[in-house]
Amino acid sequence: MSYSSLADDVGLLLTIRALLPSLNEQEQKVGQYVLDHPAEVVHLAMSDLAQLSSASDATIFRFCKKVGADGYGDFKIRLAQELAGMRAATYDTVVADDTLDAAVRKVIAANVKALEDTLRILDLAALEQAADLLLRARRVDIYGSGGAAVAALELQYKLIRVGVRGVAHTDAEMQVISATLLTADDAAVGISHSGQSQDILHALEAAKQSGATTIGLTNHPASPLARLVDIRLHTAAQEALTHGYPLGARTAQVAVIDALYTAMALKCQEVTEGAQARIARVLYRRLG
Repeated sequence: MSYSSLADDVGLLLTIRALLPSLNEQEQKVGQYVLDHPAEVVHLAMSDLAQLSSASDATIFRFCKKVGADGYGDFKIRLAQELAGMRAATYDTVVADDTLDAAVRKVIAANVKALEDTLRILDLAALEQAADLLLRARRVDIYGSGGAAVAALELQYKLIRVGVRGVAHTDAEMQVISATLLTADDAAVGISHSGQSQDILHALEAAKQSGATTIGLTNHPASPLARLVDIRLHTAAQEALTHGYPLGARTAQVAVIDALYTAMALKCQEVTEGAQARIARVLYRRLG
């Protein structure tokens, strides 16, 4: 599969990071080496990169084609151009001997980077399509588990504030039960950073069989989730893990949900403002 248009739109390094899980093991080694040493790779011959990444010349050529370059020469030109106009492509993982100050700076920096990169790759046409779908849906199921459960609950909260009846399901069995009862008038949203969560995929498959239109929010455009759903929304968080979860992943997911909420609110400003006013009055009476 060629992703030249993706690379043109969002840049080579973001494309590599997004596609990395879908590559084979040898291609992943090449991709990870490029992500870890982008400035070095610009000056390497193909044979040198092959040796350093424990891959073959043929693997490197296939890798270059898969991430949208015409060959290794074109790949290095694109990489050099990208590096010339950007700051650091990645952030370091928090390690055991970091001071608290260093660890906190790394975490905050990764969250900022995730937001900047997500803004670069966000498909506004798909965002608007998702907003229209959710606003006209009779019912919205939201599926998320593990770290994505936070984003699922956030989307439920935002939908309520624009008058859309959405329910977040974080239990695998309840996800499938609810998905089975959807209709063609409904929508289902699956959230998975990796795009490979079997529970989320199972629920989305059940929702599609029920006739519902599906939306996916994932970090990886070539993942099973992205290939399954009708509308795809993508984040661009780092893959470096800190205590078991990718840095910036939840921040990026919630940011896309905030953008989706804003799109819906702009489309029905009068309804939204009326709902917000009623909510404020009830909360004021309760607190007063």
